[in-house]
Amino acid sequence: MSKEPQPKAKNPPAKLDDIRDAAKIVSIVLLELKELTVPGAQLDLLDEYANKRIKELGAQPVLLGYHPTWAKDPFPATMCASVDYEVAHGIPGRRELREGMIIKYDLAVRYKTGCGDAALTVAVGQVDNFKQRLMRYGQEALMEGVKAIKAGVPVSAIGKAIEHYCLLKNMEIIKDFAGHHIGEEIHMTPNVSSFHVKEEDEVLLQEGKVICIEPFITRIGYGRIGIADDGWTAYQLRGQPVVQFEHMVLITKEGFEILTNHI
Repeated sequence: MSKEPQPKAKNPPAKLDDIRDAAKIVSIVLLELKELTVPGAQLDLLDEYANKRIKELGAQPVLLGYHPTWAKDPFPATMCASVDYEVAHGIPGRRELREGMIIKYDLAVRYKTGCGDAALTVAVGQVDNFKQRLMRYGQEALMEGVKAIKAGVPVSAIGKAIEHYCLLKNMEIIKDFAGHHIGEEIHMTPNVSSFHVKEEDEVLLQEGKVICIEPFITRIGYGRIGIADDGWTAYQLRGQPVVQFEHMVLITKEGFEILTNHI
């Protein structure tokens, strides 16, 4: 999940080992959801499964009941489940997956002192060529951003790398959402945008910090979104499919270490 970075932590400082374990738990559950993503699968049942597995793995779901200042109501589910043209924060509900859809799962957990947050786009059965290409570009764009990471580098280097790649592929980044730092809370400042933001030229990546990179990508010229009546679900205004992939990455002196392994 993106949005609403929290400038002041409510919990004790996170231990890196706990953040690592939280990242592993998120990855395990996302990969299990991927295996369960078949035509006919019901999203509310997948959400129940995610809740159960997170707790079995010793963690707690963070998104269930999450209530940022911009939302009228708390989020009512364990995971965000955004289908096809839904961009982010989709509420699972009693919806059934159909052949040819793509679905974006976004999960966040707390494990001891640390948090984990990651996302994955999954094809439901066979999808058309454009959706296949969009999914491939989404993963590659994410990795272009990851490869820009190194302690002392401006945060903006990540967004520049992702934006450059997407322009080469005639794809567009949805600019209403951003990645973020993570630790004792899921959303911590500063933001980590997937496109060039001038303010991020002045902020440097710090060794030992963990960030979440999560570009949302669609067809070029279709970056505008709306918000559904539920107050949560963001959607592409003209019905174009959108993909999201998100990794948790540790900033190191010489580069980076990817903590999640679901992609």
